[in-house]
Amino acid sequence: MEKHRDNMLAVRLNIPDEKGLFMSTREKIIQAADRLFGEFGFDASTVQKIAELSQTNKALIHYHFKSKENLFVCVIDHYFEELTDALQKSLLGEGFLENRIAKAIDRYIQFLEQNRNFVRIIQREINGGNQRDCVIGHMAPLFQMDVTAVREAYPKTLAGDLAAEQLVVSCYGMIITYFSSHGVIEKVLASNPLTRENLLVRRKHLKAMLDIIIRVIKEDGNDMIAPSHDLPEEEHRNNI
Repeated sequence: MEKHRDNMLAVRLNIPDEKGLFMSTREKIIQAADRLFGEFGFDASTVQKIAELSQTNKALIHYHFKSKENLFVCVIDHYFEELTDALQKSLLGEGFLENRIAKAIDRYIQFLEQNRNFVRIIQREINGGNQRDCVIGHMAPLFQMDVTAVREAYPKTLAGDLAAEQLVVSCYGMIITYFSSHGVIEKVLASNPLTRENLLVRRKHLKAMLDIIIRVIKEDGNDMIAPSHDLPEEEHRNNI
């Protein structure tokens, strides 16, 4: 019965034989693991299922990767190397930071559009998967790179309500949630949010939001109302 389920899984995930002919054994294993990790998560993706889908065997998987944990690292290493390269070229280039951030947003959306399985893998592991710490370890350097770039360009973001780390969290949230929650968003929009047309609309919206954020950061702040938590208690009550 288990053998039958695994064979049906290979058919359903549809890895073309002709494509496999031009791939090394290691590449076939990584591709199969990538699909299974996205479809079922790390825990449910057994070495046996990976072997069946890659048309190899458990001994070969152990020979190339030693463990399923090492195989998972190889899968996400590929994604994060590509993403890091794209964001570094955008953020660490020349020109005004707002232009570089806009370019980085474009690159990030393009990356997620081309790597839908990346979103599924990350979402599964972050939400209680056994590889949560591994994923966070890959994400943290990217986050810190973004925070550092914002702080260096805009000292006002070193602390306070416009702290760089909060701005970066907001930007990541506005982008990744659009992909990870596309099923819910499709119900709201009554349209597939991942079509080329809707992704273009999303890009324009994010750039408009970025313009607003940068404009607020650049303001002197003299005319801005103090946040409610900084107001005296009586004045705070009057503003509620």
